[in-house]
This record gives sequence, structure tokens and C-alpha cells, in this order.
Amino acid sequence: MESLEYRNDYFYFVVSQARKDGKEVLQYCSGVNLDKFMPMMRGRLGLGSNPIVSGLQLVKFDLCSLAISRGAQPRTSVNGDCAQITPDSGVWYTQPLVIENYGDMTADEIVRFCVDGFVKRIAASSLIPHALPEGLLAPYELQGHLETLCKAA
Repeated sequence: MESLEYRNDYFYFVVSQARKDGKEVLQYCSGVNLDKFMPMMRGRLGLGSNPIVSGLQLVKFDLCSLAISRGAQPRTSVNGDCAQITPDSGVWYTQPLVIENYGDMTADEIVRFCVDGFVKRIAASSLIPHALPEGLLAPYELQGHLETLCKAA
């Protein structure tokens, strides 16, 4: 069974094969640790204007668009499907999804797509100019860059 996770103390993206109603599906689980990103946002934005939360929502929307363009059907998922993945410490905002008829989409492709999209949104929201390296970094290498971006302004 194919499964891939990309996680650090700031966020996670996990994609795994599962069975739903007798069919193979991809289960997508993502989450951001709002406590870790708070110094980056504190005092700058109004209620409901958090680019970290909306960034995760937009990544899920982009993933749905990609899946539909490839003939797959993304479906809303009950958060309980991902409950065991979310860490117990910190305040986490999560976005679950099930992708049916995923064809040739792979967990690796989805995780890379989502991490790249989310990191670009984080970098655009930061007040600190910081160039992120090209390509997918290891989760804890990326965490070092996020710690720089999330320093209190």
C-alpha cells in the first residue's frame, strides 16, 4: 500500500492508499501548527485573515483542481479519518480529503505539489525577506527555514 508523509513541527502532508466503499482511494491529510506560525502573524492581520489557514485551504483547493484535471474525484472527508495523524501538542488546523479514481496520481506527486504550494504561500506572507531553496527539502531542513520566516517581527 502506497503511503508518504512529509512532516515537521510546523505542518504535515500525509497521503496514503485506503479502501472506501470497496474501492481504492487516496486519503489526504494535512495540518498546520498555528502556535508555531503565530509569531509571523501576530498583530499584522485581522480576525479570519490568517494566510497560514487560508494557505492550507488553497493548497487543498489546488489539489482538488489538479485531481479533477486528471480525471479523479476529490471528496470531502470526515476529519476523523486523519485524527490519528494530527499531533497531540499545539493547536492544529487540518484539511482532510479523499481522492477517488485517482488513476496515475501518486502519493509522492501529491505531497510534493502540496508542500511546494504551501511553502510559497508562507514565504509570500512573511515580513522577513528570505529566499527559500529550490526543490523539496527534507522536512527538518525546511523547518530551519520556517523558524527564520516565523520570527516575531
